[in-house]
Amino acid sequence: RTNLIIAKASIIDPELMTTMPKSILASVGFDALAHNMEAYVSKIGQPLTDMKAFYGIKLLAENLPKVYNDSEDLEAWEKVTLASTLGGMVIGVAGVTAPHGMEHPASGLHDIVHGKGLAALTPVIVEKSWESNPEKYRDISKLLGGTNGSDCAEAIKRFLGEINLSVTLGDLGVAEKDIEWMAENCMKVSKPSIINHPKEFFLEEVKEIYYKSL
Repeated sequence: RTNLIIAKASIIDPELMTTMPKSILASVGFDALAHNMEAYVSKIGQPLTDMKAFYGIKLLAENLPKVYNDSEDLEAWEKVTLASTLGGMVIGVAGVTAPHGMEHPASGLHDIVHGKGLAALTPVIVEKSWESNPEKYRDISKLLGGTNGSDCAEAIKRFLGEINLSVTLGDLGVAEKDIEWMAENCMKVSKPSIINHPKEFFLEEVKEIYYKSL
């Protein structure tokens, strides 16, 4: 029998991250943003996760491009790491949704950097599902510089451009021949995340999103 040891505290020090390569920063930073966005629209979210996720999105929208362009901006770094911490907290309660669910088969098949896979998939998924929760997608869009739920996907694309993370699944090595396997794997392994999305996608819709993301 193994005794479980649980840490009493964790120390998050932004100064340890200032030498991170920009490509890695963009990827992990967008993953943190995705955590917050997905928890915010989650079907099992609740008021406390909504508050934290909303604040996390705001902090990353304002500060991730700052640290991407100036790694010595410690004030912005502090806000980015707080937002990342909030993202971890909210998905522990509200879970993730379709972007994470659909990304995992892609990175599992082609060893894709997780944040890059999310960057390829998230705008397409949001475009297909914003009408399922227009109020929350409007909030996300406005935080990212958009105006309404209908332009949330475009606001995410513009944000990705600011951190040089505009990418497609095709750029990452995914081919049409992979989509059948990825979609079927997604509906098995990632089913809880798919169900948790405000619009539940079924197999043919998942395939369509993968094709559009190539």
